[in-house]
Amino acid sequence: MAKAKKLLMLGVDAALPDYVKRFAAEGSLPNIARLMQGGFSTRVIPTFPPLTAAAWCAIVTGAGPGTCGIPSLMVRMPGEELNSWQTSFDKRLLMAETLWESENRVGRRVALINWPVTWPMELPEEHGIQIAASLNPPFRYFYMPLWDVAGSAVFAPEKLPCDQVPGRAVPVAPTPATDWKNLPASALPPLEFTIDVPPVYAKGPRYHVVITASGAAGYDAMTIAPSKDAAKAVAVLSPGGWSDWIEEDFTDKDGKPRRGRFRLHLAALSADATAFHLFHSAVNTAESYTLPPSITPEVEAAAGPYIEVDDPWSFMDGWLELPTYMDQLRQLADWWGGATKYALQREDIDSVYTWVGTVDHLQHVMYGALDPSSPHYDPQRVEYWTDILRQGYVQVDNAVGRILKDVDLDETLVVLVSDHGFSALASSPYMKKFLKEAGLLAYTIDPATGEMVIDWSKTKCFPLEPCHAHLFVNLRGRDPHGCVDPADYEKVQNEIIDALLAWRDPETGERVVEVALPRQLASQFGVYERQGFERVGDVLFAIRRRYMNCPFVYRAAVKYRDGTERVIESPEMFEPAVLGRHFTGVHTALPHEPDMHCLLVMHGPGVAAVERDIPANIIDIAPTVAALLGVPQPKDCEGNVMGAAVASGPE
Repeated sequence: MAKAKKLLMLGVDAALPDYVKRFAAEGSLPNIARLMQGGFSTRVIPTFPPLTAAAWCAIVTGAGPGTCGIPSLMVRMPGEELNSWQTSFDKRLLMAETLWESENRVGRRVALINWPVTWPMELPEEHGIQIAASLNPPFRYFYMPLWDVAGSAVFAPEKLPCDQVPGRAVPVAPTPATDWKNLPASALPPLEFTIDVPPVYAKGPRYHVVITASGAAGYDAMTIAPSKDAAKAVAVLSPGGWSDWIEEDFTDKDGKPRRGRFRLHLAALSADATAFHLFHSAVNTAESYTLPPSITPEVEAAAGPYIEVDDPWSFMDGWLELPTYMDQLRQLADWWGGATKYALQREDIDSVYTWVGTVDHLQHVMYGALDPSSPHYDPQRVEYWTDILRQGYVQVDNAVGRILKDVDLDETLVVLVSDHGFSALASSPYMKKFLKEAGLLAYTIDPATGEMVIDWSKTKCFPLEPCHAHLFVNLRGRDPHGCVDPADYEKVQNEIIDALLAWRDPETGERVVEVALPRQLASQFGVYERQGFERVGDVLFAIRRRYMNCPFVYRAAVKYRDGTERVIESPEMFEPAVLGRHFTGVHTALPHEPDMHCLLVMHGPGVAAVERDIPANIIDIAPTVAALLGVPQPKDCEGNVMGAAVASGPE
């Protein structure tokens, strides 16, 4: 079998086998189609649960969650409070060797580009280079930027929705402008207001904004300046216009000085200036995000400024239109392509691992519109939404095309891989409220703060945040506030399982949870009792396809006739998803469900030309890649070489 000299692993988060095949067949994805033609392709069964960090770790280690120590979106360490968690995207929590570490052992140098679970960046220079590292996707539940100074914000005369990081939708009240210098002529009286960038999460500059009218038709421009001098403006915007990148000094939420950059966008402006949306993008880092730090200017020369993550909530909260969000995704895909080309053009790199998350984020926003079983599905609109999805895949394919121009396919193993599939989301059950009503979790809600106050003496179990797949028994002698006698451990496990399987959706009557197992049977989910098993829950469960648990509990106000009110826990058990307002696509179901399958495409020396019709296992990817490269398998590998992927023939 011929061995590849180089490796290019293209991680395309949530690339769906059926849509890739469909769009490639119709000619929309010529570059990915080129890899599929004459190469090996297959559906892949992901990890349990089919979530980003766990799956990407399995792809590059060949090991499942019980070995990697990455059980879900979050990790709770043994001995910590049951409601403690830390992000699973922290490399220090990964307990299994990766493919690139295996390559390093035999003297190969690698490039890691935005790859999940590679932060904090510690790759020694003798082993290669690192360009950024992805952390959590832009979920409303847990906003934890790695590089960004702050998230985006919008300024408008009315209070706009803001479903992530409160305080970013800021009402402003324009007043007659006074004391300005060098203002352009205005057919209507200029109006002014001030903005802080950002309004929350960090401290940055204050800008003066003046609204002017070039003619009698109405107000049509905003000038944004650090003082009331239009000659010093950082931006002059017409409706729909964007500023150039603006670089400023900031102080982050921890008091640390930061250098950041952002753009301003006038998303809308009415002729009478009573309605407008002035948007600032996330404040991205203007500091080094590479190892070694000296290559950051070279990367930016090749790819442009680093944008940590797109901003779906700016669209779903109604701040920006969908085409503007799609352009955000294009910018991220373009940066990915440019940064990857930079790494490929370096002569000192043997393998490149590079990741892009735009398709995943787009599908979270709109996947419900594509699934005929979804309440969001409209047959009259499905072609519109399919074309939106197609655009997202085309953006990635265009970047792949630019990348492949620097790849010798006769000596390079190209692996295009995704980490999970997708299903439609109809509603989000409040799991903690359900556990409370089942007598398994005891808490009250502080009426002043809305925070949950747990009574550990009456709490039998608590879910691993954000309530996706694991529940921990509150075990005496093991956990800080344990109340369950070890003699009752299995009894309580069964209580939890019985309650989960009895949980019904009152609207449909169907079960919310598909399957629940005690940790003693976790191997049925591919979670084996190895070095990371202590981080696995006492009960493992998979929610059904139309649901994703909500980790929050909410307050509600009861108002009486005399005007008084009382704050209580919200009586609702389910939060319905609304297309265009909430995520309508998720990936928390059983990994063996076809909707959850991910994709593997391989092309290059030693690869068989096969389109496999039986799904592979995600832990088989790493050993197969190692065999095709002729390098050792990662030390903790549990998977096997896919014989069907390897061409027979002489060395």
